Amino acid sequence: MESSSISPVKPTSTSFASKVKALLMRAWRERWSDHQWGVHLKSVVNSCNGDSKELPEILLQQALVGPNPNALIIGYLQHIVLSQMIPPCSALNLIQKYDDISKPYCTIGLIELTDAIACNISVTSGMESSVVLCKCLQKTLHWLMMCILQSMKAMKDSQQQQEYISIIDAASVAALHIADNTTVQALLYVAMSEDQDNFRDYEQAVINVRGTLSQPVSDMLPSQTKQKVLIAQQTMSKVQDMALPSQPLCEVSHLGICPTINTLVTLEAVLNPSSDVQPFIDQLCVSERLLHLPRPSLYCEILRACFMGLNNCADTPEELKWAAFTYLKLPQALRYMKQQSPNQDIGEDLYQGLSELMNSVPLLDLVEIKLKCECLKFLIGEFSKNDLLDKAQTQQLMNRRSADCGTKIETSSHASPIQIIRNEQQLPKIIKGLSNFSHLDPGKESATLDNADASKTPSDMMSLLCLLTSGRNLDFILAVASSTGKLLGLASKLVKINEFAKQTQGEMGKMAQTRIMLFDISFLMLCHISQVYGLEIIAPSPEYSDSFFAHWATRCLPEDGKYKCIDNFTPTDQGKVDLLIQHLISGVDVNKLNITRMNEYCLNFPLALQEILIAWEHGAVSADSIKMIMEHIKNKMCCIPIVLCAWLCSYISMIPDKAREKPLQMIQMLQTPAMNPDPDLNYNERYALMTPILHKLINDILPVSKRVNYINYVPSDKLPSEVMDECIKGVFRRGWLDMKSVQTLEYLLNLCGSDWFCDRCIEAMLESSRLEDLMKALSLVFAIFHMDLEHITLSLLFHTLPRLLQTTGYHNLLSDPRGNTLAKLSVMILVSAQNSKNAEKDTIPHLRRGRKRSRKEVELEDMEETECRPVKRSKSSSLEPQLTLDSEGFNFDFLTAKEDGETSPTFDTKDPLNKSLANLMRLMNALSQDSQVSPRMSFIINFVREAINCGSQNAKFTLQFMPPQMVSNLLKSVQGVFNNRHILQICDLSTSIGRKVATQAICQNSRLQGPANSAKTGTVNST
Repeated sequence: MESSSISPVKPTSTSFASKVKALLMRAWRERWSDHQWGVHLKSVVNSCNGDSKELPEILLQQALVGPNPNALIIGYLQHIVLSQMIPPCSALNLIQKYDDISKPYCTIGLIELTDAIACNISVTSGMESSVVLCKCLQKTLHWLMMCILQSMKAMKDSQQQQEYISIIDAASVAALHIADNTTVQALLYVAMSEDQDNFRDYEQAVINVRGTLSQPVSDMLPSQTKQKVLIAQQTMSKVQDMALPSQPLCEVSHLGICPTINTLVTLEAVLNPSSDVQPFIDQLCVSERLLHLPRPSLYCEILRACFMGLNNCADTPEELKWAAFTYLKLPQALRYMKQQSPNQDIGEDLYQGLSELMNSVPLLDLVEIKLKCECLKFLIGEFSKNDLLDKAQTQQLMNRRSADCGTKIETSSHASPIQIIRNEQQLPKIIKGLSNFSHLDPGKESATLDNADASKTPSDMMSLLCLLTSGRNLDFILAVASSTGKLLGLASKLVKINEFAKQTQGEMGKMAQTRIMLFDISFLMLCHISQVYGLEIIAPSPEYSDSFFAHWATRCLPEDGKYKCIDNFTPTDQGKVDLLIQHLISGVDVNKLNITRMNEYCLNFPLALQEILIAWEHGAVSADSIKMIMEHIKNKMCCIPIVLCAWLCSYISMIPDKAREKPLQMIQMLQTPAMNPDPDLNYNERYALMTPILHKLINDILPVSKRVNYINYVPSDKLPSEVMDECIKGVFRRGWLDMKSVQTLEYLLNLCGSDWFCDRCIEAMLESSRLEDLMKALSLVFAIFHMDLEHITLSLLFHTLPRLLQTTGYHNLLSDPRGNTLAKLSVMILVSAQNSKNAEKDTIPHLRRGRKRSRKEVELEDMEETECRPVKRSKSSSLEPQLTLDSEGFNFDFLTAKEDGETSPTFDTKDPLNKSLANLMRLMNALSQDSQVSPRMSFIINFVREAINCGSQNAKFTLQFMPPQMVSNLLKSVQGVFNNRHILQICDLSTSIGRKVATQAICQNSRLQGPANSAKTGTVNST
């Protein structure tokens, strides 16, 4: 309280004050009614140019002259406030300055006047007046609390205890009447952000009152008075509860499994075997929050998905991916989750999840029979090894599984889980062994996987590499390396070996042969890694980005059926090309040529083959000569057939079908094994590794009848849309994603693009009208969109949603429950994409096979390319200041609205997610102005509601570009569509414009809902 009395009227307004005082004397003598007083006062105000701002001060000065308030004048003041002759806030702000409790009856009179004004206040529609109102109500309650506090303190040494008790009673009742109103509570919540210093003072006053009640002085208060104070404070504390808790956006508790978690695990295990584990953890945590999954259930669903994947992929090439993910990557992910949540008992949650999983006895039995080992016990052992389970929990789970399993499983040493765990222990030795060699002395010991770290000579290295490529060793090692994050390190070691071996140093005999074979086998292993895990495993390494293999693979090696430009195959020396042609035609061993660098063979051979092919096509060379030449080419080195097939595929892809016969014959010749290979050169191991590389490389160029291990995802008699519908409906019917569906969906996404893929998924999702089917489809589509989250999110916001909203024929898809399901999906995808974007700010995201680069990588590459052009650097530098959206063509006035001294909000205008979201909000704002309530309006309302349901932080991002008039439009279109708690979540209360929009919408909501919005103890009248 700022002063102890009402300040005197200013001299400049003496004429107006004297007229009012004279009118008061006449009203008092004639005992005017409130109506008469109002009529005469209005004529006085009009005669003084309508200035009535000083009326409350004049009337209060006259009403509080004596020890008791003048009830007639207090009534007159109440009348002119409630009849809106003067703003109610001007009267309340003046009352709040009174703190002379030595005149208790005056204080009680003012409290009763405050109660009458505040509980019958008229809300207005202006932004400024609404903000003023919320601050005024907060200060009013603060003043009432101070009246209670000062009265309790004054009771100790005063003879007027009963009067002070009356003050406390009146203030408590007034506070209860004011605060027990949803509109007031919402306005007070805004005031909490509008003026934080004053709100802290208000909260401190409430705390002080509560503390004083617990002191001995409170014994002087009657129990009824204490009860009134406590009830008033309890009612005022409801302001803190105005924030809405988050709600699950997708309800899948009626399903046997959680499709979202199951599908996310499947996509991670199959499509991202070499990616970092942190993005996967982030996806799981976002889904956990959106679905409100308990942590034990989350763990159970992850584990169930792993065993379903192992069962689905047993005895297929994908089995190793699932085994490596389940036994290596999953424990690593859970260990990271434990580190990120140190206060959470992950051991108990995981124990409960495993216990729940053990109820699926048929699934576990089937997996263990197919894989021929006790899969669950091995997994529990890995959890124990990573300190995720203690010994007691481990033993209890082991005992339960033994009891549940009817027959003992015959464990095979070749079972994939056993091989994966064993190779994980050997991988560090292998990587160390690949780093150890340093000179060219012949080795004396044979390399084995157990002493791999002892390899120091090229001979040792050659023995080790041959051992790695024998049987399925390489597949196991690569699966382990990809799941543990060591694949990049392993590939860099092989690149180093390849670089070391590409240039001879004058060796002769066996040493020269060893160097050639080292180059050959390391080249083959790197090709295999590039085909299975993508070129991004090789190219990003800064140390070896300029290596021969990285350069050749980037320019020449086909990726997923996409052949490179034939102009990329350039010779280093035309003279060496001619020399190669002469030796090939004459049958001389090409290794005896004076070529000191092995990479020169790889670069010159394609051009030599081109000359030979042209000669054959023109009849200058016979078919027998061609066979002899091909035999010479593949007799010793297996990397040359791969280089030549890459060139031939690029060549065939650019010529007509009639000219393809002879190049295809050359490819077939290169595929067959050499007739007389040197038995001392480990040809069989290298040929076994070369064969699948060639098959993957040439499959897309060969006729369908001659392709090996080729799966035709889109048959010639079906359209991609038909295949998509059949696949996605099968997924919806099952409720989970099998291996064939994963591969088909990925192929269709790469083939047709994210716009088409997003359209087909959403149309399939919205076909049903049953809520249970819609929720299952929503759960699956949300997870499937993580196949390419960034691009599919942009397609949804830029393409799919605007098309559905603007095309009349699609309005049936926007009507509930379909429209609500689509709104849920839109919000869930937005939240997931935003969390993914935040997590990738400082890192380059993993690029999946067959997918175009993400925006982040393109920007980083553009920055690197402009380093040598400083004039243009400012256009691509990430260090430049952020711009407002207006500079990019957007025209949201509210985004740049600001108070004096407040900076304009800034946004990353280079971010497509921001642009697409702003564009969608602009479209929704235009549609919300429609006078008719349509399915489009219903979708917009559902979108805003679901954004609120996903939590305050996520709602703040999703609705950050929502124009202020859009809230008002929706409230006018559908009365009661948003309550006050919704409005507080929609508006960003951390900004001044957000608080103005919130107070205006709350007042508008109060007027639209009328008395139904008010509590029994108080009303807020509408204008």
